[in-house]
Amino acid sequence: MRLVLDASVAIAATRAFEPFYAPARAQVERALQGIDVVVVPAFFFVEVAGALARQGVAEPDIQAVLDPLTRPPHEVVTIGPKRARAALRMAIACKLRGRDALYVWLAEREGIPVCTLDEEILLRGTARAQTIRPQLGV
Repeated sequence: MRLVLDASVAIAATRAFEPFYAPARAQVERALQGIDVVVVPAFFFVEVAGALARQGVAEPDIQAVLDPLTRPPHEVVTIGPKRARAALRMAIACKLRGRDALYVWLAEREGIPVCTLDEEILLRGTARAQTIRPQLGV
């Protein structure tokens, strides 16, 4: 399956104490095994790295999480001025925070679901794109 992977899933997949650790870890494992192909916006690196660094994760360990999810066959999509304006319209239409609107915009653009643990994306993003939670054994 090809999907947009929200940072919330990648972050939860590294934290065994997270309530959704098991399904998030299973989702990431499918990507690492090549079962799923993930598409992420370029700021995914920053979002995941910042969250993990705040938890005290060392830089080499952060890179070990990010590198396999952001190299082929996975895709990193840059966000320039035209794409930012499209995401701005998404933010307004769906009443989403900026980064959330970018994930939903990317999912709509690619015609693929966005996999997230973010309740606002799950609630409001469905107006424009398919939203899914990470699942065990899918």
